[in-house]
Amino acid sequence: MDKYQLLLSSVAENFNLSMQTYQPGQALFNQGDFEPRLFWIKKGLVKLVFFQPDGKEFVKAFLSENDLSGSLMSVVFAQPSPYSCISMEASDVVAIPYEKIKLWVKDYPELRDVELAFMQQLTARKEDREYQFLCLTPEQRYLRFIEQYPQIFSRISQAELAKFLGITPVALSRIKSRNKLATLT
Repeated sequence: MDKYQLLLSSVAENFNLSMQTYQPGQALFNQGDFEPRLFWIKKGLVKLVFFQPDGKEFVKAFLSENDLSGSLMSVVFAQPSPYSCISMEASDVVAIPYEKIKLWVKDYPELRDVELAFMQQLTARKEDREYQFLCLTPEQRYLRFIEQYPQIFSRISQAELAKFLGITPVALSRIKSRNKLATLT
């Protein structure tokens, strides 16, 4: 367990934050809701997803063990979340009220590390995601996903992966076929 995980464990224990289990399909928070908490994914898998009015989904990210989730718009700016956080498998999650972190930091300055780590993680993921969509082909995005997230790749459906990559399931199937042929020759 690294320093970050130890600090999150200490926060959960010292401030009596309970763990809740979310079942597949259950929302940790919904698009359009104000959600003032960060969510520490202790076990499981969630997706961050934008829903269009016609029901179409765009997957922003997949988060798994020891990741923090939360809408920056909600926790920092007190605005409705522009996306939902949906459990994809049974997920054990600790909700951490952001306002309490700001209060606790006065007595426990090491908690600033939790806030900083969350902001750094969020910024780095966003920057990488923008790079992928602006500079990489769908096939390159697919190969990069396999490389970056091997622990998640086998846990999601082809349809979910296609939504993350910004392509159709048919296009993803073609990309996978081409890559199987390339590894066979």
